[in-house]
Amino acid sequence: MNSFGRIFRVSIFGESHGEGVGIVIDGCPAGLPLVVDDFLPDLERRKGGLQKGTTPRKEDDYPIFKSGIFQDKTTGAPITILFENKNTRSGDYEKQRAVPRPGHADFVAHKKFGGFEDFRGGGHFSGRLTVALVAAGVIAKKLLDLTPNPSPKERGTKPASPGYITNTPEHWKFLHEYAKANRQNPTAAEDKLWQELRNRKIEGFKFRRQHPVAGYIPDFVCLEKKLVVEIDGEYHNEIEQKKYDSLRSEWLREHSYGILRFTNDEVMNDLSSVLKKITDEIIEKENLANNQNSGGEGYPSPLGEGIGVRSTILEVGGEPDIEKGLQKAIDAKDSVGGIVECRVSNLPAGLGEPFFDSVESVLAHAVFAIPAVRGVEFGTGFAAAKMFGVGHNDAIENADGKTKTNHAGGVVGGITNGNELVFRIAIKPTSSTPKEQQTFNWETNSIENFSVKGRHDLCIALRVPVVLEAVTAIVLADLMMLEQKIGRVL
Repeated sequence: MNSFGRIFRVSIFGESHGEGVGIVIDGCPAGLPLVVDDFLPDLERRKGGLQKGTTPRKEDDYPIFKSGIFQDKTTGAPITILFENKNTRSGDYEKQRAVPRPGHADFVAHKKFGGFEDFRGGGHFSGRLTVALVAAGVIAKKLLDLTPNPSPKERGTKPASPGYITNTPEHWKFLHEYAKANRQNPTAAEDKLWQELRNRKIEGFKFRRQHPVAGYIPDFVCLEKKLVVEIDGEYHNEIEQKKYDSLRSEWLREHSYGILRFTNDEVMNDLSSVLKKITDEIIEKENLANNQNSGGEGYPSPLGEGIGVRSTILEVGGEPDIEKGLQKAIDAKDSVGGIVECRVSNLPAGLGEPFFDSVESVLAHAVFAIPAVRGVEFGTGFAAAKMFGVGHNDAIENADGKTKTNHAGGVVGGITNGNELVFRIAIKPTSSTPKEQQTFNWETNSIENFSVKGRHDLCIALRVPVVLEAVTAIVLADLMMLEQKIGRVL
């Protein structure tokens, strides 16, 4: 029903427009360091209202720990994490109660639960609940050593200043309000650079302006590539400000962020050179990530021997160029779908069971819990149907099981073979579209014209990568515990 997993078991709860949503994680080992700041990067990646094509609904998404964590470490008891809903407009749904939205669960929920279901915003069926999956994924990633930015407490260091760690919802709210005020009053140099960074203009990656990173608000940040870009005015030459900048830089580097600093004059008088340096840094980070995922040599992994997971958007609306795909939907005044790929490196051989508990079976089970997923394929997927056997087979090259090709996607006989796990999911177009449709009115017992109102994503796929990483990590953490590769006490 609403639970998944055998040892690392998660139970999800809440509704889109209820008081909140949340997750209970049972079976998490005791002794895992865990603080609020561990969750914030992934929660920010999932948020709507931050990028073109996503819903304008904005929630704080601040995790509230209710159980299972004591003195910043897991206790071994069930962990309960709550996210409050504060930005709802339920009136948008009151008006359409009798006309179930095509493509949504309105009709089937009404039939299954006899009219007692919470219909506001999709209720328990809403994508809003994926925030809870992301939270569970953060914990699973830490268990698998997926998280590249452990907290200062975990690393045995102290935060640079009391303001660096967002320990309370009030502090998090303050940071967001402060950042919002900064965005409304940019300097000439900030505004000029922002016109070039916005809307994924640098290698297709999203930059945010005056966006909190833990307790620090940089001028610009690309969360996906962990790159901060700063514009330093003259006051940065002052002794006290230099000390403060040094502390911030130290904190960012400790958390694996890259930092580029430019002066106002550089931006205003030589913008092309500034953009080239940013582009070069993005490309270098991308090449490093690709090399690590493909098992290349010469690039030490910041994750050490830990399992690494990474999800990326391959296409939107049939277009590899995300911006182009979104524009197609905007021009059509409709929504679009997309394809998201997940790659997992450093997996040990031997995870999974034959038949019903194969790695593909369990992952597919979890993946289809993500709203809007319509299909999943591993390795070459459906393309394998057009290949010859000798071309699809992966030749084994050494005693570790490394293969010359990876058409199987890292899984053979339902069991991981030690190669990179590769799979893709298809995301349908957002069902809520302003385009006029027809639907059944169960009060008048007639067909009528209908148009969805409210705040919705133009393309759900934009927010899926971090959710896909989360459910993948949840599955792998459970499989690792089943194989006793992760103990009950850390």
